[in-house]
Order: sequence, then structure tokens, then C-alpha cells
Amino acid sequence: MSKWTEKIPSFLWIPIIVGAIALFIGGSFAIFYGFGYVEGFGSLIMLVLGWIGFRIGNNSDGLETGSLAVAFGITFFALMGMSLDQTGNFLYNKPIELMFCPENSELIRETISRGARGGGVSLSQSFVCADQNSGQILRKISGYEHFGIRFLEYVLIGYLLLYSNRAYSKIKSVRSNNTNKN
Repeated sequence: MSKWTEKIPSFLWIPIIVGAIALFIGGSFAIFYGFGYVEGFGSLIMLVLGWIGFRIGNNSDGLETGSLAVAFGITFFALMGMSLDQTGNFLYNKPIELMFCPENSELIRETISRGARGGGVSLSQSFVCADQNSGQILRKISGYEHFGIRFLEYVLIGYLLLYSNRAYSKIKSVRSNNTNKN
């Protein structure tokens, strides 16, 4: 143990440990709830993680940056986005609405929670097109359609993040070269 841990008495360690466990459990629940029920939560998390991941990939010396490595990175990002960000957000769900919902209808999303064996919980999203006036369901969007669109969206977002990271790196290197010359 280090010197600073020896200075803390044992009776203070108990609330620190209990607090850390409570923070871990509460944080896990908040993330689970956010991904499952809150529109835009998963999208924001995936954008931040994608930016960080592509930033690391662009700045790592010796890291393979060929087309196969880029394809693996984009595919991994798209698969993770498709599976974690099932709720989407207004912007990500708009293509689903435009492609599958007839005129004078709107896209409605519902989170379906099922109890799984062993005490687990299974969450899935149900997208339907409902009439704007009567609320009657006109079309149910299948999981294949939903996940297919979400995968393509995250492929496009992955490339957008990749190229914006590369542009950011070039701009940053040009600025640092200009300041070094002065």
C-alpha cells in the first residue's frame, strides 16, 4: 500500500468502500436505463466513444491504417452502435420514418422489457407507424429493417468521425508546424 492509504483510519475506509460499490451499481443502472429507455443517450455515448476511438487510431504510431483496418474499425463501430443504440434519437429515427411510414403517419417507439432466465432483463425496441389523427397502428417495423437502417447510419457516422478526425489531425499539425517556424 502507498503512504497516503496508511494515513486513512479503517473506520473511514468502510464508507469509502460502500460508496464506491454504490456508485458502481448506480452507474451501471443509469447506463442500462439510459441505453434502454432514453432517446439520444446511446447516440451521444457512441459519438463520444467513436471520436475517442478514431482519435486514438489516427494518432497511434505503427497502428495499421490500411483499408482493411479501417473496414474492421468502421464495422466494429457500426455493430456496436446498432446493438447499443437501439432507441436512436429524433435525427437517427427520421430515416426509418421516411422509408417505412406512409403519409399522415408518425413513427412511435416503445421499449419492451422482458424478464429473462436467471433474473436478467431483456430490452428491445418496437417501432410502429401510427396514424397521426386516430393513433391506429398502420405498420409495424421489423427488427431487420430497424437494425439494417441503424447499421447503415453508424457506418456513415463512423466514416464521418474517421475523416473529421483525420482533418482535425492535419489542421492541428499545420498549426503546430506554423508555431514552430515562428
